[in-house]
Amino acid sequence: MPARNGKQARRPRARRGRGEGSFFERSPGKWVGSCSLGSRVGADGRPKRKRATVYGRTKDEVVEKLRAVQAAARVGNLPDAGNLTVGQYLGRWLTTDATKSADRTHEERVRLVNKHLTPRIGGKKLAKLTPFDVSALYGEMAADGVKPFALRDAAVVLNVALNEAVELTLIPANPAAGVDKPRAVKKEMQFLDAGQTARLLAAAAPTACHPLVAAALGTGARQGELLGLFWDDVDLKAGKLSVRRSLSQTKKGFVLKEPKTEASRRTLVLPKFAADALTAHRAAAAKAGLLAAPVFCTRTGNHLHKRNVLRSLRSVVKRASGAAAPDATAAASAAAGDGPRPIPEKLKFHSLRHTVASLLLSTGHSLRAVSQRLGHSNPAMTLRVYAHCMPTDDAKLAAGLDAVVSNG
Repeated sequence: MPARNGKQARRPRARRGRGEGSFFERSPGKWVGSCSLGSRVGADGRPKRKRATVYGRTKDEVVEKLRAVQAAARVGNLPDAGNLTVGQYLGRWLTTDATKSADRTHEERVRLVNKHLTPRIGGKKLAKLTPFDVSALYGEMAADGVKPFALRDAAVVLNVALNEAVELTLIPANPAAGVDKPRAVKKEMQFLDAGQTARLLAAAAPTACHPLVAAALGTGARQGELLGLFWDDVDLKAGKLSVRRSLSQTKKGFVLKEPKTEASRRTLVLPKFAADALTAHRAAAAKAGLLAAPVFCTRTGNHLHKRNVLRSLRSVVKRASGAAAPDATAAASAAAGDGPRPIPEKLKFHSLRHTVASLLLSTGHSLRAVSQRLGHSNPAMTLRVYAHCMPTDDAKLAAGLDAVVSNG
């Protein structure tokens, strides 16, 4: 159709159909969609309109979620939490979570809900909880001095709980889904170098903690995997150790459970220092009549408490530090980088696992082989955690480029 006054006619603007809802990109990678779910008569006899708001990473994801909510509404399955408060819902959610989650995971969720979530938003109606309320919750927790890691863990728990409320059709969408989770400051990984590792093993040799420290540094196994070992899992003739279960310590007591992942179920070849330590340890266990007890146990054959294990490790660290720095001159030399590095006083048991990974990767061992030894589900996880430990070949790459260009 020709335009008047020589001006090009504008195309009619495409419009959404009635009831399709609206959507927009709030920030890169964060889309918001909203639609009406009609109205229903409330307890007071007045009609009440209901709207659903959903979130997604793409426009298509938001449109799909809106259609799902609208489809549920058309068959009379409108989400309705009634007068249920957030606190009441979280209490019921924790009851069902106890049957689905690992004991330690559930205990941590109970702690976060009771300490951080319920006291702050427990009185709000679940149906009226908004993204603004969730954002304000995070801000309030930060202002109250809640540590970043605890803040982020609480945010994760809230998301999991509200996602289940959506699945149960109590609410049309998760109000926490579109709110940025608080960032937790990444803790610096603690691990020992070769010299520190040798000194720690030497200091542990005359102590009862030696077999456990040697096994940890010889395998890279998790603490629960080591404490869950029985002598049937150790083949000293073949020099191998099989991880078949893990020991979990909960408020209810000790629980032996399946390994963390399928990749965690593995057989590890023992280095000589670990095999020698376990051979001597088995002889002592046989003499004490403890071969039916866990490999690492108390004098009465019970499982070791993690708190006591850490106390023993710290005692070994103290011995090693005393041997490495007997006087102020040696300590000053170490601090200046001219002598052996001191072992961290507050060394964690899990740091022994980090030490194994860092030593193997820094000496050029295969990422895949190290990943399998650690029991990671895939090498990508190992790379993400320990990439900084791997040697850089930048000089070799530069030399390679020189060779290519000069030969060209």
